[in-house]
Amino acid sequence: MDGGTRCLFVDERSDFFSVLARKLSSEFALLPGTLEELIDTPTAMNAFEGIDVLTFGLGLPETTDYRARLSQLEKLAANPAGIPVVAFLPSPERSLMIDAVTAGAYDCFVEMSSLSELAIILRRAAQFSRLRLEFRNAKAGLDRPAGFSSIVTVDPNMVPVLQFASKVANSDANVLITGETGTGKEVLAQAIHEASMRADGPFVAVACASLPESLIEAELFGHERGAFTGAASARRGRFEAAERGTIFLDEVGEFTPGMQVKLLRVLQEKKFERLGSNQSRPMEARIISATHRDLAAMMADGAFRADLYYRCNTIQIELPPLRQRLEDVPLLANLFSQRHARQHKRPERRISPAALSALKQYSWPGNVRELEHAIEHAVVLCEGPEIQPEHLPGAVCRTQAPSKPDILSYEIEVRGFKRLMILKALERSGNNKARAARLLHLSRSSLHRLIGELEIDDGGGEIEVRYTRGRASAA
Repeated sequence: MDGGTRCLFVDERSDFFSVLARKLSSEFALLPGTLEELIDTPTAMNAFEGIDVLTFGLGLPETTDYRARLSQLEKLAANPAGIPVVAFLPSPERSLMIDAVTAGAYDCFVEMSSLSELAIILRRAAQFSRLRLEFRNAKAGLDRPAGFSSIVTVDPNMVPVLQFASKVANSDANVLITGETGTGKEVLAQAIHEASMRADGPFVAVACASLPESLIEAELFGHERGAFTGAASARRGRFEAAERGTIFLDEVGEFTPGMQVKLLRVLQEKKFERLGSNQSRPMEARIISATHRDLAAMMADGAFRADLYYRCNTIQIELPPLRQRLEDVPLLANLFSQRHARQHKRPERRISPAALSALKQYSWPGNVRELEHAIEHAVVLCEGPEIQPEHLPGAVCRTQAPSKPDILSYEIEVRGFKRLMILKALERSGNNKARAARLLHLSRSSLHRLIGELEIDDGGGEIEVRYTRGRASAA
C-alpha cells in the first residue's frame, strides 16, 4: 500500500469493513471509526487529522433508526475539517440517494456494485478533499500582502505581522526584526526587500555571529590591496556589494563595542571607507537588522550602544515563535518533507496523523529551523509509506502532554494511579525499595520494573508527592 488515500470507515459492520480493507489495501488505507469520536465531542477535530474521505453506512428506509442515521450523516457531512462523506447505500433506490445527498453526502456507493466502482468514487472524493485543502491554503494566502508569497503560513497570528511589514517595505526606514532563533527572520527580511522599491537591487545577508572579529570589518567594508597580510588584491565589502539594494545584518547584537561604533558611523553618515583607504564611499543600501537578543536590556547593561539601538530600531517587527502559530506546523512539515525527499532522492512520504499530533504537541524551542531538521531526520529514517512518530527525533516523540488535560484516556489514568501508589510507598518507606515493595505486595524486581516503566525518579532524599488528574509526580 502506498498510503496515498486514507478513508475513515464509520460503520458498525466489522466483517464488511475487514473485507473492504483487505480488497482495497493496494490503493487505500481503510481505517475504522465511530460516531462517538466524530460527532459532538471536544476532540472531534483530532479524529479527522490526516483523513481524506469518510464513508458512512446509511441503512434501509424501513428500519426504525433510518431518520436517526440521516441526522448522523448530516452531522458527519458538516465536519469541521470539511472532509467529503461517501454514503454506503444498501440498494440503488433513487429516494435513498436523494436523502443521502440532501443530508450532505459528497457521493453514494451502492453496496451491491463492484469494488472498482467504489475505488473510482473514493478517488474522486479524495481529489476533492485535496483540492479543497489547496483552495483553503490559497485563500489564506490572499490575506497576505503582495510580495510576501515566500512566507509559508496559514496561521492568523502571522497576518498582522505581514500586513505591518508590507506597510514599511516601500520606505527607506531601518528595520529591526526580533524573535527567537529559527523563527525565519532572514526570510521575512528578504520578503520586505522583494516587496520594496529596491527589489531590483541585491539582497546581501551577513551572518554577524559567524564572522570572527578579525574579519568582520573587512567583510563589511572591504579592503584595498596590501591593507593587511594576505590582502593580495582589493575587494568590495558587503555594504558596497549591496549597492542600492538591501543589506541584512543577522544577529546584530553580537557586534563588539568597536564594531558598534563603526556601524553607527555608517548609519549616521551613510558612508564608509575600505580598510587601507582614506577615500569615503557612499552607503546607498537599506539596512535591515535582526536579533534574538533583548537589545533594550543589553543597552541598559551597557553592552549595546543606545545611539546604535535607536538608529537600527526605527521600525521593529517581532516574529512570533512557532509554538504560537501551530496552524503552520502541518503546512511547513509537508513542505519540508517534499523538499528533503527530493534532496535525499527518497520517495515522498505522507506524514501520519500520529506523527502530526506529536509535531503539534511539541513546543519547538528551535522554531521553524528545528521543525525542518526534525522532518529531514524523519525522511532519512522512514522506509515505509508514512512518517510515524518513531521516525521523529526523540525530543519530539517524548512529548506527553495531552491536548485536553481534562479528557484523559483509561491508560493515562491507570498510569497516573500506579505512579501515585509507588510514590506514596517510597515516601512511607523512606525510599527503601524492599520495604516499599512489601507495602505494595509486590516483589522487589516487579517494583524496580514499574519504577523504570513509569519513569519515577527514585533518587535519595525526601519525596513530596503531588497528584493531579491522570498524573503523579515527585518533587
